[in-house]
Parts: sequence; C-alpha cells; structure tokens
Amino acid sequence: MPIVYRLKCHQGQDSTVPASCILGDPRGTRTVIVTGDSHAAQWIPAIDRIAREHGWKLVTFTKAACPFTRAPVTDNGKPYPACAQWRDNVLAEISKLRPELMFTSQSNYDNVPQDVMVEGLRSVWGELGKEGVRTIAIRNTPFIRFDPGDCLAANPDKCATPRKDGERINILALAAASLDHVRVVDMNDALCGKETCAAVVGNIIVWRDYHHMTATYALALAPYLAKAAGL
Repeated sequence: MPIVYRLKCHQGQDSTVPASCILGDPRGTRTVIVTGDSHAAQWIPAIDRIAREHGWKLVTFTKAACPFTRAPVTDNGKPYPACAQWRDNVLAEISKLRPELMFTSQSNYDNVPQDVMVEGLRSVWGELGKEGVRTIAIRNTPFIRFDPGDCLAANPDKCATPRKDGERINILALAAASLDHVRVVDMNDALCGKETCAAVVGNIIVWRDYHHMTATYALALAPYLAKAAGL
C-alpha cells in the first residue's frame, strides 16, 4: 500500500478535509502535488521517488472514490456531496501552495457520461492552468479478472487477464485535447504485455487487488514514469 494510507492522509469517503502528506524533499523550493482518487494514490511511490531525486516538495491530496473533477459522481449509487466539497477545499489549498506541477489519475466512472467527465476535468485543469500549474495526467491502469493473492497461491502460471478486457477508454486523453499545459502519460505498456496483463512482471507482484498496483511495482516504475512525463 502507498505510504499515504499508513500516514492517514488518504481520505475516506465521508471526509471533506483537504488532508495532505508532505513527501519528496520537504525542504524543496519547488512544489508538486498529487490529486485524485485511489488510482492516483497508487502512483505516489513512483512520484515520491521522482520528487526526491529532483529535490521537489511533494504534497498529496487523495480521497477514496473521488476523482479530481467537477463532474458529479456518486458513492454506491447515492449522492456524494463530500467529494465535491473536498475538491473545492483542495483547490483552495492548491492556490495557497502555488505548485508548478500536478500529477493526477483516476479510476473508471462508468455511471458518469463521458462528455460530462471530460468537461469536469477540463474545468479543473483549466482553472489550475490559469494559475500556472502544469498537469501530468496518468492514464488509468487496467482492471484484472483475478484476485492476485489467491491466484498466485493456487496457480501462478495462469494469473493473467487479456489486455483488451482490462483497459478502458483513455478519458484523460479526451479531456486533455487542446490543453497545452496538460500532458497525458500512458504507462499501461509497463504493466501489461501486448496481449495480457499478468500478476508478476520482472519478479515483482504487479497487483495488490483487481484494480490497484502494489506500491513495490509502482516504485519500480519511477524512472519510466519520469521519462514518459518528460521530467
């Protein structure tokens, strides 16, 4: 699990507090941030290493099942006002921090119409762009069709999901179209082969559950993420 869970700065679904962790180089003169749901939080081990290597202060703002967008989302089919309030509170904190760069990612929200999600993302990214914040949006990771722990314990040679079944449309790329200050990074080739997404790559367990990477694998991807992001 990423360290933000142990440090209790990854917020639960009821919270609206813009709690943050300070990672990277806490004394760094340049500030970068991470925002989004647990699919953004899963990248924190890699982003933390990148920040430390560059001497940047990293500030995290993540919350369960809450993408960093103005698109309305629900919580198990029910209204989720805590997500919108948290987002607004985080935006207020970002204005105080004046970061140069924001990393973000998010899960799939199939109950939100595609055009609504795109406009919600563009609204937030556009607002931050006017404040001088560049955005690196990381495409959502695939969903796998097995429980990695059970599968590896029972039959490790068969722990793989067809890639075409695990990937969804790159909603972040659609939202970033024509936004010059947003760069979309697709890391899925580092998680999956051409045909399948396996449980183990390079002798490292990739998945901690059916839709989150292990912190160990995320950390191993740090140099590749940095290169793809142009850092």
